[in-house]
Amino acid sequence: MKVAVTARGAGLGAWLDEDFAHCLQVVIVDDSDRFQAWDNPFREEPEDQAAEKLANRLIESNVNAIITRQIPASSEAILKKAGIDIHLAEQGAVLSLVEQARSRPNAT
Repeated sequence: MKVAVTARGAGLGAWLDEDFAHCLQVVIVDDSDRFQAWDNPFREEPEDQAAEKLANRLIESNVNAIITRQIPASSEAILKKAGIDIHLAEQGAVLSLVEQARSRPNAT
């Protein structure tokens, strides 16, 4: 299972970035807690365009779930159609959020 988290930094200890479309980084964590991180290349674009492009990039990255604080309805629909689980969180560090998501069923 690969879980993506919108984050303010590029590591497992980075904090959740609450803005899906304009997050600083995306951290993708696998079942062995290995991770990859990349800058959000769409963060300077308008909200709707950035959110849609980021959703499509997550699909291309073959993630199974995304953790963020809020997500536009259009991006939520794109991700759900692709079978990606969406978990909403208020705050937390990447690894602890991933562990929480692994231990509960689909949030949305």
